[in-house]
Amino acid sequence: MKPHLSLSQYRAMDLFSFCIMLVFSEGLINLAASKWFPEQPYTVSTTAAITAIVMVRWKGWGAIHALVGAVTICVVLGASREQYIIYLAGNLLGLLGILLIAGKQRVRVKKSGLYAVFYGIVVLLLMQSGRALAALCFGYEFKLLLRFYATDSLSILFTALIIWIARRQDGLLEDQIDYIKRVQEEEEEPARKGNTYES
Repeated sequence: MKPHLSLSQYRAMDLFSFCIMLVFSEGLINLAASKWFPEQPYTVSTTAAITAIVMVRWKGWGAIHALVGAVTICVVLGASREQYIIYLAGNLLGLLGILLIAGKQRVRVKKSGLYAVFYGIVVLLLMQSGRALAALCFGYEFKLLLRFYATDSLSILFTALIIWIARRQDGLLEDQIDYIKRVQEEEEEPARKGNTYES
């Protein structure tokens, strides 16, 4: 974090950056699917992966990205009002993934690649389940509900890959309060050592 930025400013910039990445990636993927590959039964989404990363960094602020991802998909695909509600409400269920990164589990996500991938996939499955439950409220048949999982099955691999890569980048899949403290301590360490040698 730049020294002249407050925590709220840094958080706002960070959240905005992830929103831009989400809108660009989700918009491009769905535009390609609808315009160039309309017969393709499978879709790929970045919403779960990016929301999962943001939740590790800022916890509940990930709700913004869950909603932005839903709106982006619906806008690009020309969804109905009903579909907007299904995607918006459904994606918010993914916020339950915060339970997997609470307390000591927060450190586990940072240190364990398998747990981090598991966490990302759970966020995706929660979003898919949320959409299915919302669709159920609109009277969708059970067969159609399975399509929320089947058509989005490739997103499991995509989400796992993104989370795996993110975990390997310093500070990317880490609570940002902890990250800022760690960086500050690392920057102050040489000065402390210098003072020790002088004394």
